[in-house]
Amino acid sequence: MTLSNTLASWREALPTVLRRLAITLGVALVGALAVGASWLMHRPVGYSGDAHTSSLISPDFASGFDVAWELTGEDLGVGGSLWAYKEVDGRLVAFFGGQDQPPTLIGLDLSGEKPSVLWRREVPDVDSPMFAWGDSVVVAGQTIRVADGEVTATWATPIPTHISSYFDDFNKKAFINVGGDEVNPADGGFSRVTSPVIVVCYPRDKPDAVQDFDFLCLGWNKDGTEAWRYKVNLSPHDLQGPGLPLPVTAVDGYVPVSRNFGYADQQVGAFLHLADGVLVESATYNAKTLRPVADGWVLEGAVPDDPQQRALVTLAPDGTEVSRTRLADPLMQLPDLYFVKCWDEDGRVALPTSEQAASTLATGEVTWAPLCMQKNRYSSNGFSVMNGRRLIMTNAAGGSEPGVYPDTVIPAADGSLILSLPPKDEDSTNKNPQMNLYAAPSGIQLASLEDVGLHDAVPFYDDLLIASPAHTDSWLTRLRSFLGFYPHPDTVLMGITPRRAG
Repeated sequence: MTLSNTLASWREALPTVLRRLAITLGVALVGALAVGASWLMHRPVGYSGDAHTSSLISPDFASGFDVAWELTGEDLGVGGSLWAYKEVDGRLVAFFGGQDQPPTLIGLDLSGEKPSVLWRREVPDVDSPMFAWGDSVVVAGQTIRVADGEVTATWATPIPTHISSYFDDFNKKAFINVGGDEVNPADGGFSRVTSPVIVVCYPRDKPDAVQDFDFLCLGWNKDGTEAWRYKVNLSPHDLQGPGLPLPVTAVDGYVPVSRNFGYADQQVGAFLHLADGVLVESATYNAKTLRPVADGWVLEGAVPDDPQQRALVTLAPDGTEVSRTRLADPLMQLPDLYFVKCWDEDGRVALPTSEQAASTLATGEVTWAPLCMQKNRYSSNGFSVMNGRRLIMTNAAGGSEPGVYPDTVIPAADGSLILSLPPKDEDSTNKNPQMNLYAAPSGIQLASLEDVGLHDAVPFYDDLLIASPAHTDSWLTRLRSFLGFYPHPDTVLMGITPRRAG
């Protein structure tokens, strides 16, 4: 081929090369624009609500979910993994550890557009339960104020590692009562203390000649000082001495104590004043039917002059009997009250008064709180009624039927929405479903937390959910992150707010 022929061949081929190059550049540009648009579409929108702390969600979530913010370990100035987080005194306390990272607590203010770090504090190795207690947390034998992260007290006797919220005569774990919530150190989270003291009953660990008790019960103040103590001894038939406090919600600082935890029918014969350890002796009552109300306790008993006639017994907080009301209707059952959960206007769990409880038993209606959910007495593993309306679900076939939503359901303040795992459906094949947003009572799905890359979340404010995303190491996860979808690879905490118009 001559030089002139070669140049002609190049001139002929040049447009093809340019066209291919232009196409390649065009595809790359479109891809870049697509990625850029995706990132723009999935930028956090910030938080702009009224910072109302609540256990309910705002009706504004009916529009769906937006990501308010994302936080990485680098943003927080820590390494390791996020092990636990909890709302405490209007702030978020997060606990990090692992990866050669000393256990570290972080206090966060979530009320602004973006979270701000208030403080950081390294703590000793944690091998005992962690508590959220009023304006503080108790971690590794230290009481730490959440407003500024200051250590306000150091416990001389930390809470034992092996504890149980229920009496167990066989393994002899230390018994603990924090005001009704179960404490399980294996969960690695914060247990909320709702009583004036933490009650710990320590099992004997020395011979009889040294320790003249089977359990030594101590009340611990928030600063780690001892409030009071008493001894408990076991016998072949029951507990001797004051007994052990039942793991129920305290009323006016009192909880019932039982002397025969080893039996199915636990009997209550005294009430413990948690602040000072004073025991008030009472008549003997069946603990199985004892329920806290706003002004004391209610339980089922008998009419004095007719032992066969059922009665509603009302007690003062210290166990003093107030009244007995004949239960004329055989369908009235006190355990029905256990199947009702109500909230007040501020999103706090509400208890009825004894009079309101009696009215509910007589009428079957719950009128003493603005929002209530009820369980079916024959299927107590979830809620089926909200404010007197039967909850509905969409089954696998696309039809509508009565629904039962899990105990973890989170309703909206006005009862119009439910944030929940899917209602129980025998035909469902999804073994790890995510929380969805449903209209109530219709059960129509409005949105899913999967839309923002999450499996579950909990309310911090009524219009701000918080969650720690699970990161799966898969090509699909990496691709979604590259395209700008949530969560991003290093995100440890996310805030979710109602989707904004437009």
